[in-house]
Amino acid sequence: MAAPAMKLTLIIEATQDPELIPRLIPLLTELPLQEVLEQPFVANLLPPLLDQHQKAITLIRERSEYRDGTHLLRYSDHLLEGFNKFIPYYLFPQATYSIGLSKSSFRTKVAVGSNPWTKADPATMVNLAQVCERYGGGGHARVGAISFSPDRSDEARAAAKVIVAELRARNPFPGL
Repeated sequence: MAAPAMKLTLIIEATQDPELIPRLIPLLTELPLQEVLEQPFVANLLPPLLDQHQKAITLIRERSEYRDGTHLLRYSDHLLEGFNKFIPYYLFPQATYSIGLSKSSFRTKVAVGSNPWTKADPATMVNLAQVCERYGGGGHARVGAISFSPDRSDEARAAAKVIVAELRARNPFPGL
């Protein structure tokens, strides 16, 4: 999160203010990104988001299990609504796949992704949309998700377990 572009992305992705983007657009055409970040209406938003980001990194590091090319993150007992989806690949750059199991008031979610920086041959990688579709979810070849109602969290955990086993069995880099 050192680069101004990363910080600005963090703000844009987190905003609930419908006026923020229209205020930013003219500035983005006139000022360097660092100067946009220094505008008071933008600068005030950054500190709590960076704090949240650091907490997410700590939680992901503590709750992660990496084996056989696949990163598993279980945080369904902890409120972590939204985090930078690249954190698992920052912490586990050798991972080809990442699975997250989360719970909120309205769903239990199994998120499945692939590392955009993987050295795996795309032709040998698992189509994650097809995996998620088996459980009523969807996505595309490299990212997918499945939403279960909150009362079906046992099914979500079971699905995540099967998916993790499948992806680990298909590890393109045995021994990692």
